[in-house]
Amino acid sequence: MLSTIKYGALSGKTRAMFGRLLKREHYEELVHKKSVNEVVSFLKNNTHYRIILSEVDENNIHRGQLENLLKHDLVKDYEKLLRFTHGDINKFIDLLYVKIEIESLKLIFRVFEAGHADEAFLEDSLLFLSNHDKLNIPKLALSRNIEEFLQGLKGTDYYDVLKPFSSEDNKRRLFSMEMALDLYYLRTEDSLFKKMLSPKDAAIALDFAHIECDIFNIFWVYRSKIFYKVDAEVIKSYILPIFHKIKRSTLEELINAKDSEEFAAILSRTPYRFLFDGQDISMEHRYSEFIYRLHKKKFRQDPFSVSCVLSFLRMKEVELANIISIIEGIRYKLPEESIKKYIIGLNSMNS
Repeated sequence: MLSTIKYGALSGKTRAMFGRLLKREHYEELVHKKSVNEVVSFLKNNTHYRIILSEVDENNIHRGQLENLLKHDLVKDYEKLLRFTHGDINKFIDLLYVKIEIESLKLIFRVFEAGHADEAFLEDSLLFLSNHDKLNIPKLALSRNIEEFLQGLKGTDYYDVLKPFSSEDNKRRLFSMEMALDLYYLRTEDSLFKKMLSPKDAAIALDFAHIECDIFNIFWVYRSKIFYKVDAEVIKSYILPIFHKIKRSTLEELINAKDSEEFAAILSRTPYRFLFDGQDISMEHRYSEFIYRLHKKKFRQDPFSVSCVLSFLRMKEVELANIISIIEGIRYKLPEESIKKYIIGLNSMNS
């Protein structure tokens, strides 16, 4: 009864917002499009993105601009939900927002690595960090490279997290910084959820968070060993000491695996065996499918709990990722059926 009172309005709001998410029929239409401009036109005229795209000229927009606009739409969802909450749930939503900041930083670093950063793009992307009073965003937007950008982050936790990698060779730097940001977020989640939430809500949030910790450890070990040949002791130093559905001893075995085949064989003994189930899509995509189904199930089964916020926001993030995947597929002229393979949750959607 208390949870119904606490989450009644918020649950009703997230269910209404969930009802406006893209349906299977929208994705079927989007994969038919031939350009970013056609995708933007369809979203603008046929979906809930009409508001965020109302002032956009669909004939004059590139992928980076669209990605930032989609993130702005997600930010607006955060703001809507904050109006329906107070106290610890407000703080919880603010913590979830840190993930938007981190994903924005990752995008900025990728653009720097590709040599495509410009002042307008950086300033637009940096709006997602406007909560940090110590940041001079106009000055930060003038950064000419990652080194200058990192110096501009001084005064934030992100500077302390990323500073050790500023002098790392370019081949590994992007990977290291992205993993360090993920590690920072997961550690923050784990330490604060219990303080912010009721025991029931904390159990829900921590179950999802600890699955993410397991996956972080698996991905970190695999990429470090297979792609970057990182020393085993260095790999161990970045392992999250949270072992949810995978034992510490099993993780040790993964660290000592000789190759990807042995790694997959060891992982096949765990609940995460699905990560290597087939060769047609990446293990990152399989994980996204898995976590999307979990959140969708929890959202429906337990609407009067923190899952009404946590799971809705995760499903909205998936929607944004799906739109970007479609645009990338169109850009590389992939067949429609191939693009569909990268749409997370498509097979579990109703029209």
